[in-house]
Amino acid sequence: MNSQPPVKFLMILNHIDWFWSHRLPLAQAIVKRGWQLNVATHGADQSDQMKKMGIRGHDLPKVGRGSDVIGQLCLLWAMFFTIRKTKPDIIHAITIRYAFYAGIITRLMFYKPVVFTVAGLGSLYTAPGFKMKLIRAVVVPLMMFAFKGKGRFIIFQNPDDRQAMIDAGIIKIEQTTIIRGSGVDIKEFDFSPYEEKDEEPIILFTSRLLREKGIYDFIEAARILKLKQIKARFQVAGNVYPDNARSLTQKEMQQFHDEGVIEWLGQVNDMPDLLKRCMMVVLPSYYGEGVPKVLLETAAIGRPIITCDAPGCREAVEHRVNGDLVLPKCPPDLAETVEKLIKDPERRRCYGAAGRKRMEEDFHVESVVSKTLAVYDDLLK
Repeated sequence: MNSQPPVKFLMILNHIDWFWSHRLPLAQAIVKRGWQLNVATHGADQSDQMKKMGIRGHDLPKVGRGSDVIGQLCLLWAMFFTIRKTKPDIIHAITIRYAFYAGIITRLMFYKPVVFTVAGLGSLYTAPGFKMKLIRAVVVPLMMFAFKGKGRFIIFQNPDDRQAMIDAGIIKIEQTTIIRGSGVDIKEFDFSPYEEKDEEPIILFTSRLLREKGIYDFIEAARILKLKQIKARFQVAGNVYPDNARSLTQKEMQQFHDEGVIEWLGQVNDMPDLLKRCMMVVLPSYYGEGVPKVLLETAAIGRPIITCDAPGCREAVEHRVNGDLVLPKCPPDLAETVEKLIKDPERRRCYGAAGRKRMEEDFHVESVVSKTLAVYDDLLK
């Protein structure tokens, strides 16, 4: 009796760390199905851990921002070569830039089906200035070419991003769905109510240290509250990115740390422990987020959240239910909101419980994986 050959699947994404932190449960579900999983990202071909899982890794070059033209061309060529080499039955490209590049390449190769995950629009729609307007004018027609058509399906993480691309004429609504984030493991991030202590509470910012993530606003809010003699420790967990012009520098962060405005922890790997030690998480991001995973993890642990009333962030936080939404780029408003929440333990307790319930109902990783696999199945039919 002849058996069907396994489905060959190619996942393309921007960073190997994001594979382990955001896409591992999806990869495990794909392998469990008996599909042949190929993963293309920088360093994937050298990963012994992937090999142990039965995943075939393919290297993509590490490139900086879009101004690195040679690097972008090398990335395009590497994607083309990987697709031609693996001959996948279905492709899933993740993040706006890698989805865009994969869309262009597969269109030119007459390749389908292809799934794209737009995990936030990044600086494409948020960055100001004439240069970005010019880039948008050039990129939008190319995005129409990359994403439109049969056998091409786009997963959005929030409705604002989907509507922005529909309004721009890039896509049609029938080729889209919304799967809010990459999910949170509610067993790993188990509910842990905050214990009121006599020691100074920890107010935590954790993210990439990019300006649009609101790091300056967090630091300025910390400065305001320290001048008001509010007893709290303001901790920052995250790395700087020397190749990114929007990143704070090592020198800047060390200066803020030495001044005593904040405590810079650098990169922290044990996220459950980090979140359990804090009173609340503050992420005043106005970046083009999908749904920030750290906000889902924070809610699952049972901590209140203060974030901006902006796309992606408001998917994770329902105002006055599991957190507070504040104005973007407004440190005084942020400081006032933090102060009120520090002084209101009952509200914090309610926010924490509501956040956990919200994660259990709508954001747990098994639900996200199941919805994503259903997209694949529909396209493979």
